Amino acid sequence: MLDVIQRSPKIYLDTRDLINIARVRKGNKPQPCGSEEDYLCIDECIKAYCGLIFNPYAALEWVEGNATKESASGIAAVVDSAQVKYMIDADYLVYTQEVLAQCHNQNPYIDVPDLPPVLQNISDKSTFRSALGILVRDVPDYLEKDRLEQIQRIGKFPITVPTFSAGDWTEKTFNWKQSNKGIYQERIDGFRDSLLRDIELKEEYFGDRERYRTDWLKRYLKIDRILMSLNQGIDVDVVLKDLDTENCCALKLCWAVREKRMESQKPPKDNDADDYMFLSIIHYSDLILMERELRDYILWADNSLESKVFSNPSDFLKALKEGFIW
Repeated sequence: MLDVIQRSPKIYLDTRDLINIARVRKGNKPQPCGSEEDYLCIDECIKAYCGLIFNPYAALEWVEGNATKESASGIAAVVDSAQVKYMIDADYLVYTQEVLAQCHNQNPYIDVPDLPPVLQNISDKSTFRSALGILVRDVPDYLEKDRLEQIQRIGKFPITVPTFSAGDWTEKTFNWKQSNKGIYQERIDGFRDSLLRDIELKEEYFGDRERYRTDWLKRYLKIDRILMSLNQGIDVDVVLKDLDTENCCALKLCWAVREKRMESQKPPKDNDADDYMFLSIIHYSDLILMERELRDYILWADNSLESKVFSNPSDFLKALKEGFIW
């Protein structure tokens, strides 16, 4: 059936689909779409040969709302059962890596931090190289003063960190949410408010899009701090003005999807904070199974991704079994 496979395909599954796999493992029916047979088959693929992409920040979504430690642990168990597992850093670190790599590619005299690859295979490894740890080490003002002092009271920010299991990450995240409910909600409210502000500023944004994009690179990714820290006398504005983002595939998609959201004028939902977090994974995956609305925005932004991004489990399985040579 799978004779064409040459390596483990890298797949990403939305929380909805991980929940459904956890449900069928317990003999319950999946909700709200997809058949039990589809999810059982996807489950077998995960356990047998697929490389499942895991972002520790996904646990923030697994513990949302009325989730219990038991229900969140059931989702994590699906991830931990994968035969091959890849870990990815936070989305903003993926964008940061792409921009810095492109700066160096366009001008090899520009020094950039030695960051790890976007996807790290942790199947048989006990540690993970932290892009954030490297940036904190190499860029003295990368973190705000209060955050840096908070870390320094504990010790140095680690560059090599334990991989931990998805179950361990989930337990830590659940406990953190219980102790920081206000901060947890602020994360959701803040992202929703930023999308609303995008819509309000649509005309202004598209009237001077390049300035807004450059400001975003400085404010959110802190690219100016990173480059100035490692390159004395560098004119960051000149570098960013000449930056060719065509090779920054995740960043390009992030901007495109967000701009399509502006054009739609559709108010954001609370779970957008978690859904948009995984835009950075799309181009580094072979196949993705996700919720329909975000898929629609992704294909609106880049219809070439239609062959790898799915919302229907049956279509995802068909592509996994028949459509690609890995």
